[in-house]
Amino acid sequence: MKQIVILGLSYFGKSVLDELLDLDVDVLIIDKDRDVIDAYKDSSIGAVVLDVLNAENLRRALPANVDAVVIDLGNKIEASILATSYCVKMAIKNIIVKAETEEHAEILELVGATKIIFPNREAAKRVTPLLLSSVLLNYLPVSGKLVIAEIEIPEAFYGKTVLETDLRRKYGLNLISVKNGDQEYGLFSPEYRFNEGDIGLISGTDDALEKFSGNLGRQKERKSLTNTFKRLFQFGRK
Repeated sequence: MKQIVILGLSYFGKSVLDELLDLDVDVLIIDKDRDVIDAYKDSSIGAVVLDVLNAENLRRALPANVDAVVIDLGNKIEASILATSYCVKMAIKNIIVKAETEEHAEILELVGATKIIFPNREAAKRVTPLLLSSVLLNYLPVSGKLVIAEIEIPEAFYGKTVLETDLRRKYGLNLISVKNGDQEYGLFSPEYRFNEGDIGLISGTDDALEKFSGNLGRQKERKSLTNTFKRLFQFGRK
């Protein structure tokens, strides 16, 4: 079982902990605020009240074979840098740290953090495309320009197989999975025929996905506008 330690339970640390609670992992939380620790006293996780800036106490508290450490000390930039440095000296291989500023991130990288997170920026990257598209349901930047997104399968694809739509050649996108309604994503064959209500889990570059979803959005808007004019025309004839 993997051992994960969370140093500091500000917003990001708590969010990570909430996700880990549903997984089969061994979690230890460390924070100097007893009230924060006591909030999890009825859970199965380990908890220690400790000032992480005491290097020796931190060394004693951390498990010998910890797999990863998540550091979120709120806006205490100097403290997070020191805690990161201590973890590096303890030869912890996976150190994930929340950064407050670009300068903070640069120092964390120099100190030895293996992954630096800007939670607000990451959230913005996920939300902004959804604001600009009427067909994107979820959007997750992965690495570089690669993204994974949920998208409504367009009406033009209904009745066609995955092979016939040829997403990779025509649009530069890969279909990872497909579901309908409240179903779970699962395996599918190239002969699967798209149906009304299908949702595709798709990967590709942000440029390819933006172009594809933009075209679908315009088609959807044109169809909605056409239907509106039809209803108005029918109403005028009555």
